[in-house]
Amino acid sequence: MDADNAGIEAQVGGGRRASGLYLAHLVDCALHGAAPEVLPEGASWEEVHALAARNGMEGASWRAAALAGDVPGELRRRWAAEADMTLLRLLRFDAEREQVLSAMAARGLSYLPLKGVLIAGYYPAPEMRSMADNDILYGFVEPDEGGGFRISGADEAERGRATALAVREAAALMAERGYEAVSLGKGNHESFHKKPSFNFELHRRLVASSSPHAAYYANPWKRALRDGADSHLLRFPDEDEYLYFLVHAHKHFDSAGCGIRFVADLRVLLDAKGARMDWGYVRSELKALGLADFEACSRSLADAAFGGACSMAGPDGGPLLNGVQESLLMHLLGCGTYGTMEGRIRRQLGKIVAENEGDLARAKRRYLLERTFIPEDAMKDAFPAFHRHKALRPLLPAYRACRGLARHPKRIWRELKMLFEAR
Repeated sequence: MDADNAGIEAQVGGGRRASGLYLAHLVDCALHGAAPEVLPEGASWEEVHALAARNGMEGASWRAAALAGDVPGELRRRWAAEADMTLLRLLRFDAEREQVLSAMAARGLSYLPLKGVLIAGYYPAPEMRSMADNDILYGFVEPDEGGGFRISGADEAERGRATALAVREAAALMAERGYEAVSLGKGNHESFHKKPSFNFELHRRLVASSSPHAAYYANPWKRALRDGADSHLLRFPDEDEYLYFLVHAHKHFDSAGCGIRFVADLRVLLDAKGARMDWGYVRSELKALGLADFEACSRSLADAAFGGACSMAGPDGGPLLNGVQESLLMHLLGCGTYGTMEGRIRRQLGKIVAENEGDLARAKRRYLLERTFIPEDAMKDAFPAFHRHKALRPLLPAYRACRGLARHPKRIWRELKMLFEAR
C-alpha cells in the first residue's frame, strides 16, 4: 500500500506533525478510557482541533481532550459543543432510521444497514463517531438456492423489474416522510435529504459496475443472513462486514483519499468482532479481492496508533509509530474525512504517468480524454438516459461540461489549473 507522500507537507505541514501525532494519541486514549499525556512541544490545541475537525473526529478526540486542563477556554467550549452535536445528530439519525425501516418493511422491502450505521455502535460512546448519512442496502429479495439471498425474480428481466419497483417504492415512502430526492436510479444508490440534516443513501448495489470488485458483489445479497425476528432485516456475517468495510475504504483511499477516521473505525470493528472471526476465510477473500496488502498496512497502523498504548512513545521509549506508519498517518490526516480533489487528481494522474512510461504531457492529454469521454459502465451508472439512447451519447461530453460549469465552475477551473501546473 503506497502512502503517496507527494504533497503531504503541503496538506498537513511539517510544523503540524506533532499536532497530528497528538490527535492520534487523544483518539487512542478516548477509545480505551485513558487520560492523555501533556500536549507535546511543537503541537498546539488549535491545530489538534483543526485536524480533528478536518477528519470528522471532534467527538472522538474531545472525550480525551476534556480530561486535559490546558485546553483554551473558548476552544474547550466549542469542542465540547461539537461533541454534543455529534451525539444529538446520531440520536436523531437513529430515531429517523427506525421510522424509515418500518416504512420499508410495510412495503415489503428488505434492508441491510451498512458502514457507519453499524460502526457507530462499536465505539465506547455514541458521541465518538460522526455520521453524514444513513447507508442501507435495500430491495425485494428472496432466498438464493446457492446460499444467502438475491433480488426476487426467476430471471434477469424479472429481477430488473423488481429493482425498478423497489426504487419507486423507496422514492414514494421517502417523499411521504418529507424527503427531497437528490438522486434516483443513478449510480449505486438513491439519495434523499430532509432538513435539518437527514441524509439517506439507499443502495441497490454495493459497488459501481466499473469497480474492480463488481463481479465479487454482482449479487449484493449473496452473503446476507436473516437477523432475528424481523423478517425484513438482514445482515452480513462479521467476516463479510469486515470485508465490505475494507472494499469501501479502499475505494476512497484509491481515489481522493480518506482520513484517519477510517483507521479508528477499523480498530473498533476489530475490537468488536475480530476475536470471533474466521481469519482463514478473511485472508482468502482479501486475496480474491486484491486487498491483502491494503488490509495488512491499515491494520498495522490501527494496531500501532489506536491499539491501547495510550502513550506518545513506544515500549522502548522510541517513537510509537515506525516510519511507514507515521507517513501513512500524516497522509490520511491531510486527506480529510472524504479526501480532496487535489488528492484525486494527483493519484489519477500518477497512475496514468506510470502507464505512459513517465511521459507527463501524454498523461495529461489522456487524463483530459478520460474525464471527457467516460466508459460505458460509468455512463450506465451515472447517465442512464444517455446509456439507453445511443443516439444521444455524442452529446454527453457537452452536457457534462455545461452541467459542471453551471454547478461547480470554480471546481472545474481549479481542476484544470492543477492539471496544467502539475510537474
